[in-house]
This record gives sequence, structure tokens and C-alpha cells, in this order.
Amino acid sequence: MNKIIVVLALILALATVDSAHAEFSWRYFGVAPYASTRAEAMRTRESAFQKLGLPPPVVALLMKATEKPGKKMRLTVGDRLAAMLSTGGIVHKDVRVDFVTPPVSGKMEYAAPAEEWQVSWHGKIYTVILPEICNNWSTLVPVPVPAPTQCVELTFTAPVGGHVRWGVGSTEGPLPPSECNAQRQGSGAWTAWMGECDVCTPALGYIRGILGSTAEVPHKYMYPVTATTQTLRFSTAIRSRVVYLCLEYPDGSQTCGVYVRPHDWKGRRNVVIPGALWLKDNGECPR
Repeated sequence: MNKIIVVLALILALATVDSAHAEFSWRYFGVAPYASTRAEAMRTRESAFQKLGLPPPVVALLMKATEKPGKKMRLTVGDRLAAMLSTGGIVHKDVRVDFVTPPVSGKMEYAAPAEEWQVSWHGKIYTVILPEICNNWSTLVPVPVPAPTQCVELTFTAPVGGHVRWGVGSTEGPLPPSECNAQRQGSGAWTAWMGECDVCTPALGYIRGILGSTAEVPHKYMYPVTATTQTLRFSTAIRSRVVYLCLEYPDGSQTCGVYVRPHDWKGRRNVVIPGALWLKDNGECPR
């Protein structure tokens, strides 16, 4: 009898909120499960999604998406859920994950392993989560679909059998990670920038004359040329920096540097470096 009273007390604690608009605190693992097994939760997922208030087209998309296993994730203290189902199909809104303090405070954390699925509809991403411990279907607040990453390109020709030396001068540190950061030769596949060259010596004084005395060169590369047309791709962060390039011919001779400055972009997505700018290094190139 005492065990029954304790369980009932925990269920009441889980299911009680101050008002219809109050935050719901999820404190205990597995106290009021929506489904006893994952299989049961999957069998009833359509009605679960409907109870959670998802639009019918989103329900249809999620029914298909959840035919495959979801992405593994964890729910930890402080996470927020838009809604969560518990025993009897009760819907809790504005849920804060607030698991009780772990046995050794500051040394351990309580986390609920879960699966996550996402679909896009009408410009928003909808997410459902299925915690392993209680199979309580949950949702996150829909968020806008991120805007496509804007990429910009530098295109130029180079001698096959030679090398391209290039780098980036910056007063803001390295370029941020981006899927745009890539290169290709000819019409080949895009690849990550290749040929990091710690020993390459850029014209730092000239670059500082453009950007200011604090400019450094966090990116330096040299790679062999296998096709005439070369394309370097960047995120739009490059527009506040200087790109320098020079060519090394198969006979070992080199060109002076060509510099693409912030104002050279002029809002364009692609800048083509004319062949006439590649001047042979006669010892008087900017240093």
C-alpha cells in the first residue's frame, strides 16, 4: 500500500501545474509513461502527433519520417519542450526538463536518452522526440528553416603542372567554419581547401597596408595545378578580408601576388581574376 501511495504522489507531482499557462516541470524519470514500450509508442504515433497539436500535413510527413530510427540525442536539465504526452494521453505544454539533483551534485547529470525526427513544412522545422525512459512523445517549438548559406567564388586560370599559392589576410582571425570553404579544379568535384603551407611567406607588410597594422595571415595554402580553371569558394565572411594569390609555373618561375580586397567584391558572388594581372616576379613585387 505504501508503494502505491508513493507512486500516486509522484504521478500527481508530475501532472500538477499552477495554471493552464504555467511552465510544466518534468522532474522524474519514467513515472507517467505515455507508452509501456517503444513499439507501442510507434503504433500510436499518429494519434500522439495529433494530440500534440501538429498540423495534419506535418503529421503526414512525420509518419513517413518515423518509419526509420531517429537521431540519437539526450534531454538534460534546462532543455525546453513545447509539449509532452504522459499517461492517458495527457498533454503538458511549455515543459522544462528539471530532473531531480543527481547523487553527487556538480559531478553527475541526469539525462534522458531519446530519438529525434525533424521535417520541414511551410518554411519551418518541426521536431518530435521520443525519450527511451518513458516513451512520452514530445515536440519542440517550430523554428524557421535556416536561410541557404551564401557562398562567393574566385575564379582564375593557372598553368597545369605548376602550383597555386594563396592565403587570407585578416584582422578578425581565421574564417569561420562553413560548407562554402572549398575549391575545385576545372569541372571536378568540390573538395576542402588543400595544401596547408606553414612555411609559405606572404607579403604581410602589403596586406597590413590594406587592412591595418593588426592584420595577420591565418590561412596559407599551396597546391599542385591539375586543370587550367581554378575556383576558390568562401562564405561571405571573406568580403571583410584580403585574399592573396600567386602562381608558380612548371619551370619554377613565379608571378607577383594578386590581391582581392574587401571593396573588390562590390556585392558580387563571383570575381574573375583576369590573366593580365599575373605579372612575372622580377624582384620588385610588393613584400
